[in-house]
This record gives sequence, C-alpha cells and structure tokens, in this order.
Amino acid sequence: MLCKRKMLEQKIADILEKDIESLGCFIWGIEISGGSFSKHIVIYIDKKDDLITLEDCENVNIQAREVLDNFSELNFNFSLEISSPGIDRKFFNINQLKDYLGETINLSCFLDGKKCKLKGELKEVSDEEISLVSEGQIYQILKGDYLSSNLLGATNE
Repeated sequence: MLCKRKMLEQKIADILEKDIESLGCFIWGIEISGGSFSKHIVIYIDKKDDLITLEDCENVNIQAREVLDNFSELNFNFSLEISSPGIDRKFFNINQLKDYLGETINLSCFLDGKKCKLKGELKEVSDEEISLVSEGQIYQILKGDYLSSNLLGATNE
C-alpha cells in the first residue's frame, strides 16, 4: 500500500511540476492520506529565493485542482491543500538536506539495525550518506538507513 501511495505522489508531482514552475514555485513534496474512496492531498510548494505567499498557494491551488480533476488515475474523491513547507519543514529526500548544512534537524534512521531518532547539526550530505553531530558524537547515516527528517525552526531549538 505504501508503494502505491508513493507512486501516486510521484505521478502527481510529474504532471504538476511544469504548471507549478510556471507560477514561480516548485514542488517541495507531496503527501497523500486517507482511505480507498476519499483522500487528502497536500502539495508543499516553495520558491528558491523568496517566501511563499497566500497568493502563491491560491494560484497553485486553482491550477493543480484543474489538472487533478482531469487526471484519470485519481479515481477517488479528494480534498486538496497547498502549503509552504514552513519553518519546521519536512525533508522528502536526502538531496533537499544539502541546502541546510549547519542547521539543526530531527532525523529518524536505522543505526545498528535499530530504529533511532537523532537531533543534531547537519554536517555533510552526499548522494549516499548524511553526517550529523548529535550530543558530541558524529553519526554517518547511509542513504538506505535514512527514514525521514525535518528542520528544527527557531522556535524549537
């Protein structure tokens, strides 16, 4: 079930990418929740050098709704939400971390075969691993052991 959901999120990203870019934004990530007959789709948008405004969200919502209403693979009822990733942004893939070196993040991963949560400073990111300093210790997390992470905004430090 998780694989189908991820595949659908990717298909939605693929069909909306150019439309959203034409509005001056890009897709940060997509989340789908809900059951078989009704789902909630959240599309997180961002801009390279500017903040997301309410107007950006409204414009993307109008465009995305039009495209998704005509997307044959969405054979269920859905609600649509457009949002900025916010100050505590979730990272949807390792490559997104590269712009946040030196920042404090929460990270879930596997260490020595056990699920683990770390809070620390992001030191390095490559295509294959993440380096994080947590409580004075350096952790090297391989891409295959990475589960999820989010930025800790100024209010959470």
